[in-house]
Amino acid sequence: MSAVPAPLPSSPLDDWPPTWTPAAVVFDFDGLLVDTEAEWVRVQDAYLAMHRVEMDPATRRQITGQSAEMVVTVIGRLVDKAPEVVGEELLAAHREGLRDREQLVPLPGGLETVRAVAAKRPVAIASNSPRDMLDHKLEATGLLEVVDAHVAIEDITHPKPAPDIYLRAAELLGVVPADCLAFEDSETGASAALAAGLHLIAVPSIPGQDPRAQRRLSTLEDDVLTDWIAGWDVRR
Repeated sequence: MSAVPAPLPSSPLDDWPPTWTPAAVVFDFDGLLVDTEAEWVRVQDAYLAMHRVEMDPATRRQITGQSAEMVVTVIGRLVDKAPEVVGEELLAAHREGLRDREQLVPLPGGLETVRAVAAKRPVAIASNSPRDMLDHKLEATGLLEVVDAHVAIEDITHPKPAPDIYLRAAELLGVVPADCLAFEDSETGASAALAAGLHLIAVPSIPGQDPRAQRRLSTLEDDVLTDWIAGWDVRR
């Protein structure tokens, strides 16, 4: 029988809308702002099908939001191939899939929320994506010139669910983690943000994901969220 997680400590997000305002905000990217996480899962499923292998739901849930290194290691075991080979083949297919799209598909309210926040507070993107893919996605969505910092997997030692990527993002924005707000969609990302000490709003988009957070929303188009951000003063 699995242990019940300890309750999260109290947070300004316990009230909705909060009376608190963050000093800076850090967003995940894939599966939160743009539907690239679904594309990555599609590539993995197609690869597994090609090898006539299936992934059980528990494993799928575990690896969602994890680094590509972990994903290819797990899939390598399933298809009996070296992780290095699986990584080359999977990432090549994922890059090609994103390149073939005329535009990346934004999730509801994602890009608008980043722009609204960036008008009021410093903003960073914290992603387990490789640097070249993150830069491509930021440029394609027009966010490269909007955000103040962006942290990719090469920029830290330990990827999500370790806290490193969020600690680095807060450092680049010049704020302490406790004064930061994070947005995430996956269990992996949520664990990273909470471990780093940020206050977290979770907006899950992939079926089966149940991230722990002080506040959970079904969409970034949430009216209370939009009105809360609109009421922030400008601190840039």
